[in-house]
Amino acid sequence: MMHHDGTIPDQADRNLVFSELDSNILVEASAGTGKTTSIVGRMLALLRSGKCKSIRNMAAVTFTRKAAAEMRSRFQIELEKALREATGEERGRLEKALAQQEECFIGTIHSFCARLLRERPVEAGVDLAFKEIEEEADLRIREDAWNSFSASMLENDREGLLAKLHTLGLRLSNLKRAFFDFADFPDVDEWPLPDPEDIDINLEAARQELESYVGHMEKLAPLLPSKVGNDKLIPEFVNLPRVISHYQLELPVQLMEVLGLFDKEAKIVQAVWKENGNFTGDDAKKEKERWDNFRRDVVLPNLGAWRMKRYAAIMPLMFLAREDYDARREHEGVLNFQDLLMKAARLLRDNPSVRRYLQSRFTHLMVDEFQDTDPIQAEVIVLLASTNPVEINWRDTLPRPGSLFVVGDPKQSIYRFRRADITTYNEVKGIIESNGGLVVKLQANFRANPDLLEWTNSVFDPGESLSNPPEFSRFPREESAESPSYIPLLSGREDRQEGRPCGIMRLEIPEFCTKKEDVAAFEADMIARTIKGSLDAQSRPSDFMIIPHKKESLPAYARALRQYGIPCQVAGGAGLGEIRELKLLNLCLRTIARPDDPVALVTLLRSELFGFSDDVLYSYKKAGGTFSFQASPADGLSPDIAELFEDAFGRLRSYHLLTFRMPLVAAIEMMAGDLGISALASCEPGGNAAAGGLAKALELLRRAWGEMWNIQQAVEYVQKLIDGKEEHNAGPIFSDDNCVRILNLHKAKGLEAPVVFLAYPYGASRHEIRRHIDRSGDKVLGYLALTSEGNAYGRGGELLAHPAGWEQLEEREKGFLQAEELRLAYVAATRSGRATIISQRMKSNHHNPWRRFDAHLPPESGLPDPGPQDIATIKSPNISLEAMTEAGKAIAQRLRECLEPGCLVSGAKDFAHSREPTSPEAIIEDLPVAVEGETDFHGEKGVLFGEIIHTLIEAAMNSGSSPSEEMVVNALADKGLARESSPFVVRMLERAMASGLWERAASSSKRFTEVPFHMILEGEEPPRLIRGAIDLAFREPDGWVLADYKTDQIGGKSLDGILDRYRPQMEFYAEAWEKCSGEAVKERLIYFLEAGVIARV
Repeated sequence: MMHHDGTIPDQADRNLVFSELDSNILVEASAGTGKTTSIVGRMLALLRSGKCKSIRNMAAVTFTRKAAAEMRSRFQIELEKALREATGEERGRLEKALAQQEECFIGTIHSFCARLLRERPVEAGVDLAFKEIEEEADLRIREDAWNSFSASMLENDREGLLAKLHTLGLRLSNLKRAFFDFADFPDVDEWPLPDPEDIDINLEAARQELESYVGHMEKLAPLLPSKVGNDKLIPEFVNLPRVISHYQLELPVQLMEVLGLFDKEAKIVQAVWKENGNFTGDDAKKEKERWDNFRRDVVLPNLGAWRMKRYAAIMPLMFLAREDYDARREHEGVLNFQDLLMKAARLLRDNPSVRRYLQSRFTHLMVDEFQDTDPIQAEVIVLLASTNPVEINWRDTLPRPGSLFVVGDPKQSIYRFRRADITTYNEVKGIIESNGGLVVKLQANFRANPDLLEWTNSVFDPGESLSNPPEFSRFPREESAESPSYIPLLSGREDRQEGRPCGIMRLEIPEFCTKKEDVAAFEADMIARTIKGSLDAQSRPSDFMIIPHKKESLPAYARALRQYGIPCQVAGGAGLGEIRELKLLNLCLRTIARPDDPVALVTLLRSELFGFSDDVLYSYKKAGGTFSFQASPADGLSPDIAELFEDAFGRLRSYHLLTFRMPLVAAIEMMAGDLGISALASCEPGGNAAAGGLAKALELLRRAWGEMWNIQQAVEYVQKLIDGKEEHNAGPIFSDDNCVRILNLHKAKGLEAPVVFLAYPYGASRHEIRRHIDRSGDKVLGYLALTSEGNAYGRGGELLAHPAGWEQLEEREKGFLQAEELRLAYVAATRSGRATIISQRMKSNHHNPWRRFDAHLPPESGLPDPGPQDIATIKSPNISLEAMTEAGKAIAQRLRECLEPGCLVSGAKDFAHSREPTSPEAIIEDLPVAVEGETDFHGEKGVLFGEIIHTLIEAAMNSGSSPSEEMVVNALADKGLARESSPFVVRMLERAMASGLWERAASSSKRFTEVPFHMILEGEEPPRLIRGAIDLAFREPDGWVLADYKTDQIGGKSLDGILDRYRPQMEFYAEAWEKCSGEAVKERLIYFLEAGVIARV
């Protein structure tokens, strides 16, 4: 509680943050105690005192971009405030700091590592122009790499690895998920493989034991009762012998598959066994014991050895696939988050001189949310603060006094699945403490009312008298490898937050809600009506936050809130799945991407975009119509129906053509505009959010387009957005300050609201453990468990392969995850300021992740029903028929005006030919012609040939060397022309480069090739825009020379006639050049390449 004199309970500890500037400090700041305030205060103290010589020597590292933006803003505000109050030398230091504020790094650890790499890219061994990629882009590259690796292995089985995999009953497709897990941990030093001597499989003995047991089952099966109830063993006795009869047990793969059928618990119900009088309760217990013994003595040992043998075959493939994945990123010049960290750590570890330089560049490091650090991040930070620049083991370094200030709350470490490791936090804590640093613990909470803090302490403090249910642990009295100890929260507020709801409350979901969808609907409606009824002078939408444990339920709350007209924002990728118009747009894209798919087309035609009735579709099919938008409507249709299909198919054909003629995202935007999808999204309650979400999806597609190849991949990407499988960080999560925030628990860390709903009583089931990373020794050791795909309910599939000792490793990982579940509950309980409302089912509450709080909720704490609330509606305007008619006429007039061209566009050649020639011509050079053979480049081929020649001459002029024959061959092939013509082209280019024109251009002071120009001709209505391109322009002392290349075959034709045709073009080019550049053209030349003739016109 606040002291009677108004001081904060932990003020003495807080003072250490600002006074002990020569000491390294780790601040363990409990929830709501002001982590950002501590960091900003420390930064100001370092600048005030002069301990940090310049603001550019300071770096503040945060966990997210949002947190970095908030810290940057807070730091500027506090710096300006401190400057107003400062005097003397202190004022001078702060003025300098404010002037150089932009030079202070405040950002994420990944952007900080990118800054280090860009400061010394050569020593870091990175591309000078490397690009940082987001996690989503990295996953797409990873998937492409895996698909490419799989294809290459199927084509060329390197080292016989694939064949070995097949002999063990596995396919390459089984390994995809394992590879994605494996690729997440490039920092693992070793993935231990089983010792071949430990793999003991006695196939013959196992087969004999199996056949004996199956024979026993067959004898008992006719005597077993037919009604089994809840007994799980009787069905196995009845079904397994029949199933096993279809297997060839002499084959190892099939034998192991059969043994896997026994790897399950089989509970018995003695009353069922005794029902028909053939068995006693003891008989049932004996059969259960025999099942368990067979499983323990035969099934588990052999399956374990078989899975280890598989694991030894799988891991070499993981390493090969990762090589392809790494090579792909290197080829594309991109670095993912792990690349940034690992390359920065290697730069600091292996280059003492670089480390010295960067240590002088960044003398003081502030790190926020340190409980979520991973070992590589810790290595970067500690090496940068070390005293010895040649020490390569970060765990043995001594940090420079005062160089390191880290803030975190180990009770909120919840990102183990993202490589965050509480072990690493404890290691850095030990380094700081053992080298004279301080560990400061902050307990005064400024966020919550005192009654909420007391409740939180009662749930988590091991010293409280009220005990949790046995399955729910508390924080230990002393910290352990898996969990920190608990620090009780104290009140730091002078006032109390008022309003309703207030306090700890239970949202009771009645017994009649038995299905998951019924529970979600009831709960979402109750929450929405509670918020609606609370929106008075004291409550705003932004006062409320809804936190389900998992993100699958987020859209349901958004729907309910929008129904009552309450603005809301859904975090992450889940919100886009609720936008009906985005689904319609993707349906249209899918139809265009699959022109031969009649099902997609019919679905689209029946949708709101076209609105075809089933009767209309039936009439079309009955008339012999084909469901393909590339087809013409069937004959025999009524004019009205035929017109409908002509319009729909015409639109779809035009959309299909757009995807080939322009950038895909631009084409999609044109489709959406033509179909009126954005307008449709805006027309309902919550329409602003829907239309904004649609625009956001298009922007995300635009960002991702660089990693895609075709429209089908775009369809798949948009579907991922709809399914919530594509995380994104497109701008701020909550663009509207006054809205209800809806986000899953991991996204909620670091956020707060006066009223928090801990919602959705599902998601507490345990999932399979697929990996364990051991960082306790000198080497980082990694272990993977390979499982088949799980089912739709989130339950894991069959265990296919694992390393030696997996049972012990799995139990150790379970310990870490159980400790993290406790920390997740702590994060959830500490988000609110005045009210925490927790959903509890009155029946079947065992899957509720918030069940641990049930015993701590007072009996009278039920959330009262707020009663009916007004539904949001859009009022229809009262418009007369006359007004509608006039509006229609006005719209039609505006459309006609829009369709009228603002200017006429002409090509320079076409426009010039309409003018009369005025200048004589002269031949100034005539080279000998020696062309072997005839070319057939006439008509369309002649145009293509001209394009090739112009491109090759431009390349030669810019490079100063003749294009290679290979380049010529490729250029011809790209245009579909005969490769055999390449010698003719090469000789033509060599002759051009030997000409006097080429020599003059090469020795000129300035020269340009393929110069585009646009020129407006005044005096016409509408104005005329002339477009063209000049092949060659170069400046000599007395003016500019313009030249144009021609590939005409002169033969016996009159040169005068040919020049008459081209003279207007060159005259207009000269006129355009003088008008655009303001400089005179002294000479106009045409070079006939095939004849070797240069003519002045």
